[in-house]
Amino acid sequence: MVDLSNFPYPAYEPNKIVAGFFATIIGILLILWIIQSIQSQFRPRRVIILLLISRLTLFIELILRATLSLDTRNTRAAFTTTTVLLTVSQRMIILANYDFLTQTGTLDSRVSRTIIMGSGLATITSTIIMIPAGILSRNMNTIETSFQLREASAAIVLIMAILFYPIWYLTKTTKLMTKQAILVLFISSITSLIVTIYLMVISCPYYYVAAHRQEFWFYIFHFTPIAIALLVWTILPPKRTLILTNQPQEDIKIDINDNL
Repeated sequence: MVDLSNFPYPAYEPNKIVAGFFATIIGILLILWIIQSIQSQFRPRRVIILLLISRLTLFIELILRATLSLDTRNTRAAFTTTTVLLTVSQRMIILANYDFLTQTGTLDSRVSRTIIMGSGLATITSTIIMIPAGILSRNMNTIETSFQLREASAAIVLIMAILFYPIWYLTKTTKLMTKQAILVLFISSITSLIVTIYLMVISCPYYYVAAHRQEFWFYIFHFTPIAIALLVWTILPPKRTLILTNQPQEDIKIDINDNL
C-alpha cells in the first residue's frame, strides 16, 4: 500500500545551499546565452528563444527552491508554479532539438512545418493534460485518475523524445551537419530522453512517492541532464555550428557570381 497522504507534495526539505549553487551556474549559462544571442542577432530565432526560456525557467525554479521553506513550497500556488517551471524548461529543450533539424536549409518547407507544428502540438497536449492531473491530485477519491493523466502526459513526452531519432534519420540532415552540430544534438536528445524516462517512471504512484522523499533523485535524473544539455548548447551555440554548415554553399555562390 503506497502512502499518498502527502501527495502531490515532496516530503523532503530542499537543500538551499545546493539549490543556490546550481542556480548560480544556470544563471551564468543564462547570461552567456543572452550575450551569444545578441552577438548572433538572435539567429536562428526559434532555437535561441526556446533555449532562453529553458534557462530562465530552470533558473527561477532553483531560486525558489533555494529561498522557499518546505511549508511554503507545499502550498498549491508554490507547488504549481515550480512544477510548471520545470515542465517548461525540459520541454523547451525537446522542441529546440526538433527545430534545429529544420535549420539546415535542406528540408522541404512542408516537412519543416510538419516537424515544428507536430512537436509543438504534442508539447501543448501533454501540458494541458497535466492541468486536470494537478487538480485531481488534491482529492483522495480522484488520485488514481490523476496518476493516469500523469502517465498519459509523460508518455506523450517520452514518445516525442524517442521519435526524434527516426525523424532525424529520415530527414537525412546528418550529412549536411558539422560534427559540432551532430554532437550537440546527440547530447541534447540523449539528456532529454533520460528526463522523459524518469518522468514516466515517477508517474507511477510507488515511484512518485519514493522519488519525492529525497531531493537526490531530482538532481540526478531531472536537473543534471537538463543542465548538461544547456551547457553543451552554450559551448556549441546554433549560430556557430550552422554557419560552418552553410559556409561551403555560400562560397560556391560567390565563385559562380565571380565567374559570371
